[in-house]
Amino acid sequence: MRAICWTDYICPWCWLGRDRTRLMRSLGLDVEVRPYELHPELPAEGRTHRTGGRLDHVFDIIAAECRELGLPFTRPVRTPNSRRALETAEVVRLHFPGHFEQLDQSLYEAHWVDSLDIGDRAVIDRLVAEAGASPTEVFELVADGIGYDGVRASMASAQDVGVVSTPAWWVNEALLIPGAQPRESIERWVSKLLAKEQRDQPETGSSPPPDAPGTSVS
Repeated sequence: MRAICWTDYICPWCWLGRDRTRLMRSLGLDVEVRPYELHPELPAEGRTHRTGGRLDHVFDIIAAECRELGLPFTRPVRTPNSRRALETAEVVRLHFPGHFEQLDQSLYEAHWVDSLDIGDRAVIDRLVAEAGASPTEVFELVADGIGYDGVRASMASAQDVGVVSTPAWWVNEALLIPGAQPRESIERWVSKLLAKEQRDQPETGSSPPPDAPGTSVS
């Protein structure tokens, strides 16, 4: 059974949502990660967080749950523009898929653990190289608009199924899970879908119906 997960590297709920993706995979789902630019309005240089603003409360919640799960979390002081990171990751996913998983993880860690600017090309190029892909080849594809087209297509497909924020999972073309929902809820929903799929599958070795192609009726 397959799921698509739309995420943005600068979304704090998406950092927490990676735990939910791991949970889904442990239950037997094949989860494909796709880009969704959550804040296209951010300036190219990013934006510094205002002390006492709305994000402070969000970070408090994220930090508390990360502690419970044993996940690292460093409270950021600014939010970079994620467009270059998303386009780069999508180029790698499409053209160098064997290197995508490591790059995807390292871009998240760069922002949420190491406090690096993932809007900076030098940072992105280093992470691409560490993931085993060629920064020059990847950058050329991004410059040609391949990453831009990929991100736009991904967002269009997300919006077609009702996605308006990140993270969001479209499970088995039947269930949309918006946000980093409680682990217990996700496990219950996914387990029910898995059980239904198993019930709907024909029994192995069962005889075909009498009117099935290739059978004879006496």
